[in-house]
Amino acid sequence: MLQAVEGLKKKLDGLQDTLTTVIKQGLDNIKTSIDQIGSAAQRTSDSAGVISRRVDNLHTEIQTLHTDIERLRSSFETTGAAADSRGDDRLLREITDLRATIEGWRADIAEARAIAEANQAQQQPELATPEQTSIGDFEELLDLAAGVAYAEISCHRDTWDFLVAQSSRGEHFRLPGAVREEDCLIDADLSGRTLIAVLDALWHTQRNSDVEPGTRRLAAKVYGRIGDALRKVETDGNIEQGQGDNEQRPPGVTRIVIDDRPPAEASS
Repeated sequence: MLQAVEGLKKKLDGLQDTLTTVIKQGLDNIKTSIDQIGSAAQRTSDSAGVISRRVDNLHTEIQTLHTDIERLRSSFETTGAAADSRGDDRLLREITDLRATIEGWRADIAEARAIAEANQAQQQPELATPEQTSIGDFEELLDLAAGVAYAEISCHRDTWDFLVAQSSRGEHFRLPGAVREEDCLIDADLSGRTLIAVLDALWHTQRNSDVEPGTRRLAAKVYGRIGDALRKVETDGNIEQGQGDNEQRPPGVTRIVIDDRPPAEASS
């Protein structure tokens, strides 16, 4: 009987060593994959939230695995006192379950990495859109803005707040003295110097990959509209009216409109 108990203890020790080796290998692989996913998240802002949640889940699972190791070690220490074949079967089942868990984590990591790579591939053409203009185009617009006495701008007040927040730290920015608002639409006159500050801020924002995509796209849209207006100064001699008042505007003024809504139908 004593020999049988000693034999079972040796067998349990061997199973413990095998289990510990398998778990350590699994942990090493998981930690390596987590590092790789973290790097992917830094390069891929669109999927960073998904990857971050998966990494958090993996950290939790690793902590659970450590707890399981301690529980199994305690089980090994107490099983020898009441050794039978049922204990052997139970340990084998637990080893099988842990291996399956580790394989499941590997599958989750592979899926997360695939998402990161796909989103990164989608981002590359976005960063090279036509609205993200070259340095030559940027300098051309600065020259045009420098030659403008003032330009009218009409946009939603939220867009106006964005424009001011982006460019107010610039050296050349000056807040317009008269800003008119009606029905959430802003009308303001921007000096050529202020236009330079606005163009400079928006150009850098739309090219900054660390900025979230929505901010980059908004900066690119406003930048593009300003550029279009500077290239096409109104010289047809027509008298115009602002969005927010009945004041008539002189001809030949650069007018920047940031509003893609269809024109309202004329009342009958």
